[in-house]
Amino acid sequence: MTVRIAQLSDAHLSDTRPFFAANFARVADAVRACACDLVLATGDLSLSGSEHETELAHAVAEHAAIGPELACVPGNHDVGNEPALQRGVATAERVARWQRVAGPSAWVRDLPGWRLVGWDCQGAELDEGIWETVARGLRDAGARSVALVQHKPMLVASLQETGAGYWALAPGTRDRLLGLLDGVRLRLVLSGHVHQWRDRALDGVRHVWAPSTAFILGDAYQPAFGAKLVGWVEHAFHPDGTHDARLRTVDGARLDDLGQMPQVYRPLPRLDAQPDLWAVKA
Repeated sequence: MTVRIAQLSDAHLSDTRPFFAANFARVADAVRACACDLVLATGDLSLSGSEHETELAHAVAEHAAIGPELACVPGNHDVGNEPALQRGVATAERVARWQRVAGPSAWVRDLPGWRLVGWDCQGAELDEGIWETVARGLRDAGARSVALVQHKPMLVASLQETGAGYWALAPGTRDRLLGLLDGVRLRLVLSGHVHQWRDRALDGVRHVWAPSTAFILGDAYQPAFGAKLVGWVEHAFHPDGTHDARLRTVDGARLDDLGQMPQVYRPLPRLDAQPDLWAVKA
């Protein structure tokens, strides 16, 4: 039986600051209409849930209300950044809050022909149990095709890059993950975070970036790695271990540029003022 999954990412929802609620409502209606088997949220469900538990709870509830079932992993706005980034970092308290409100920080879900392994790539350094769940899920996958589900992409340009620690996994985190993949039939990495749509294969692994349902970052503030739009991704996981992904956009959704909305978080630095800020270094 083919399992159809709707991947939503980076909704940035808030119970008190509903900047992006209208877009999310449109996406939610579209997902309900497609009658998928599972809703998969790849992080940043909340605007600032790492600081406000009620906001995190609101964001999780809004995703769960889409139905029929929700699986999710946290993003940096839900639990904080990796400690290596040294700003707005995840803490044990924030990771525990996610687990209390949203569920496990790492999980394994089997589909016909597939195993999905979801994990908190920001908080893993703080909770060895996350790594234990990921390692066990990968080790015991057998002949199934494996899909990793995480907030940040595995990479932007290549596995050798060293300077993409904001847009992709921090090198140390990525290296530890790669060390667990020997003998694993990794076929797919699903992520969000970049607020761009991209679908490409590298060394036999397909990397699918879901766009945000909320906003983009304009070219004045963020390099273009893929397509800047808002929407969601419809996945079909087939029992023979193959997979299809389709970008879905939504009529009437606003294409807000966070760089033009300093009231949401803060004024963003322009690339021409700090050209090395988001650079990806090999």
